[in-house]
Amino acid sequence: MKAEQTGQIEVLFVDDDEVFRRTLARALARRGLIVHAAGSGPLALDIAQKHPPGVALLDLRMPGMDGLTLMKHLRALDPSLPVVMLTGHGSIASAIEAIRLGAFDYLEKPCDAEDVASTLQRAARPGPSGPGDPVECLRGSSPALQELRTTLHRVADSRSPVLILGESGTGKNLVARTLHDASSRAKRPFVTLDAASPHTDRLEAEVFGVQTLGEPATEGLLHHADGGTLFIDQISELAPDLQTAFLRVVESGAFRPLGATHDRHVKVRFIAASGKDLVAEAAAGRFRKDLLWRLDVFRLVLPPLRERRSDIPMIVNAWLAESAEARTRNASFTTDALALLAAASWPGNVRELLHTIERAVLLTTGGAIDAATLRGSLGLQPQRWINTEDVPHGETLDETERRHIVAMLEREGGNVSRVSELLGIDRRTLQRKMKRYGLR
Repeated sequence: MKAEQTGQIEVLFVDDDEVFRRTLARALARRGLIVHAAGSGPLALDIAQKHPPGVALLDLRMPGMDGLTLMKHLRALDPSLPVVMLTGHGSIASAIEAIRLGAFDYLEKPCDAEDVASTLQRAARPGPSGPGDPVECLRGSSPALQELRTTLHRVADSRSPVLILGESGTGKNLVARTLHDASSRAKRPFVTLDAASPHTDRLEAEVFGVQTLGEPATEGLLHHADGGTLFIDQISELAPDLQTAFLRVVESGAFRPLGATHDRHVKVRFIAASGKDLVAEAAAGRFRKDLLWRLDVFRLVLPPLRERRSDIPMIVNAWLAESAEARTRNASFTTDALALLAAASWPGNVRELLHTIERAVLLTTGGAIDAATLRGSLGLQPQRWINTEDVPHGETLDETERRHIVAMLEREGGNVSRVSELLGIDRRTLQRKMKRYGLR
């Protein structure tokens, strides 16, 4: 009876270390996997043609044909074949390169047989779509969003770090949570670190924990995220010494609590987000290049709302359908109101849009909301809606954003809290933007 008929997974396992190969092959077989083992690339290709595998487990460094070369040959036979790499600590950089070239994941030797079996099963049997599926939590059908969904599906269950880039309000936190919920870590902790916290003096203790002689240890965020995901929001704001500490834990899983004399180890999936161009930050010496390289295994760039205006009516209608307040008031938006919303600049992106439609529903008695209502009851002035003819020729995006913030501050009499609310961003984010643009 064929393996696919019994539900068993056929594994092509290639490693030139005979003792390790035999030991791990037996351990995987005891866990219900059908293992075809080979000690070299050419032999593995011969086996793959006779017994097409459901997943391949390849040693990265082998004499003759190495793991990367073998992966390319196997992908020529079966482009959809999932590949998991085995690597020693000194070859982590090559393993990350394998991920970039399409490997599902990598495992570092020495590795536990249970971890190997679990990873192979995940690679060979990607989980079905469900409530936490990326497709369901990012509204829209624009090409930019479709591409983002495809990438989300591919990287969700990998152990490799993910770097999420995008403007404020584009949904970086949502995407990070979606990656966690769509992975096999969904039942494990999802822990968030705000790297832009004003309490930078306490950040190191918060992350790594504190061990004081004679007192109970204070566990840090890394400890609480063990087995799950640590999401580092606004990572560009990390102090240089913390960047160095994070480089070590991302590379090896090792860290040392403050005051401790021994290292601890965790298995954590790192997801980082930034609204800044980290490549530019690294080039300017404000962010460690080696840390960027470690985190930038998978890069997700979230498109701003102005680049997917066709999604705005779908976002609005989805919010109306899910909002109890909107259903109670029987609220809707007229065609001209939707057109007005779709024409807006939305510097605060989806967050600003959602706040705007929520206020529109709350400030009306119910029924259809038209464009006049949006301008009137919400106090929206024409300057909130950018006409391309009004934009000076050659003006950069930063210059446009600065001009928009200045106009909003002037209109609201310098009330930073009110402007941050209207833009759909938090007060601290607005203050950082004001500082960046030299506004007082």
